[in-house]
Amino acid sequence: MASSIPHVGIVGAGVSGLRCAEVLLNHGFKVTILEARDRIGGRSGDEGRHPIIDLARKTNTPLHAWNDKQNIFDTSGKLLPAEKSDKFSSLLWQWIEQAFVYSTENGNDIPESESLFDFIRLKAKEHFSEEEDVELLCQMSRIWGAYVGDPVDRQSLRFAWMEACCGGEGEMFVESTWEAILGEIARVPLKKANIRFGEKVIKIQTNEKGLGESKVTLTTEKGETSSFDEVLMTTPLGWLKRNKEAFEPPLPPRVLAGIDGISVGHLEKVYITFPTQFWVDPPSTPLSPNLSPEERAKTEDTFPGYTNWLSPTYSTTTNPSAWPAECWNLASFTPPNRHPTLIFYLYGPCSTYLTTLVHQNSSSEHYALLNSFFHPYYSKLPHYNQDNPDCKPKAILSTEWQKDELSGFGSYCNFQVGVKDAAGDVSAMREGVPERRLWFAGEHTSPFEELGTVAGAYLSGEGVALRILENYGIKGSVE
Repeated sequence: MASSIPHVGIVGAGVSGLRCAEVLLNHGFKVTILEARDRIGGRSGDEGRHPIIDLARKTNTPLHAWNDKQNIFDTSGKLLPAEKSDKFSSLLWQWIEQAFVYSTENGNDIPESESLFDFIRLKAKEHFSEEEDVELLCQMSRIWGAYVGDPVDRQSLRFAWMEACCGGEGEMFVESTWEAILGEIARVPLKKANIRFGEKVIKIQTNEKGLGESKVTLTTEKGETSSFDEVLMTTPLGWLKRNKEAFEPPLPPRVLAGIDGISVGHLEKVYITFPTQFWVDPPSTPLSPNLSPEERAKTEDTFPGYTNWLSPTYSTTTNPSAWPAECWNLASFTPPNRHPTLIFYLYGPCSTYLTTLVHQNSSSEHYALLNSFFHPYYSKLPHYNQDNPDCKPKAILSTEWQKDELSGFGSYCNFQVGVKDAAGDVSAMREGVPERRLWFAGEHTSPFEELGTVAGAYLSGEGVALRILENYGIKGSVE
């Protein structure tokens, strides 16, 4: 180390790349990050250690825990009684948890074709005597798509245990922005690393045996080359799927099989902001002026955090496929982060349809198309009046990950029916090709309990850094 400081090249300045850089820099390594965008952060915007919650607390970033209330509208648009929706929701999450256990205990004995939906339907048939109740529960199970990016009937039951970090109690949401958290993750890299923005890597050349003084060479779209002692690829799984030929020589068969074996989700989000939170009842009695903002927010948090419109039969013009709609209530946040905003989660064919529908349209066309699609649903909320200007959205914002090359044309990894060895696929990508000084990190290579999450991306970058240090005979540590 005294005579030759290892130089590590990291492709991507997302959470995993920044975390890997931080650990390596803290141990004296030289780090260069090549990022195709003009910014850091990538796609970012409790079991055991949860680094993101730790960072949120360290940076005083406010977190929100959703209340346990929900509004469920049936397929005709009628609001279910709270007692019934609570009962069915409890059963649904109970059976999802049982599916995780069943998946863990039975593993390869479960046919590749069986889905999480199949398991839930079987449980519903065993529990309910009325087919109407079975169908209602199955309709409610569509919520799972918002967690993994594709419909529940595409979720592999065999590997459902690999999605066990999704949903359930204790779900936390950043109330403000990710700015402070990302700033803390990037603090050391921004100070000590060489970060080159606007550098799109198109070729990765390695020595097949990786011996002696061999280097890894990266070529950018501009035709410039850089050589490094080690290279970490943090590009999304979707990018890897489309750019396998960028690696020379080709990646080992097991790594290629891993890249092909895991699916990329189709999660998208739509934020609809109104002039006021018209759907929330005002306090029945004046609140004490002595309440803290947190106490006031908790007292006022009476409207269900989650609302679900089950496969609607009343919006055939705009939604002939009867895709369900679901949203979370951002009006429940603590001031000053409270917004009269609903955030809708889209997935699977629905997200693909809407993203394609509005892509590259003008802002006015974007607004009109999305407002037309979601109006049948938000118009079911309490106090809606079409003649009241407070009930007309003043802004609509949507993501378009499926149209973004640098996001891998999708969201996060998931494990669909038909996958043969999802755990082995993730492990193969996580292992990388260390003998060729080539490593991989990102949410698709993270620890099994955090796959597909920002926390998982963070831990994956940290894990690679520790392995690189170990290869150089250094006992690494993390804070």
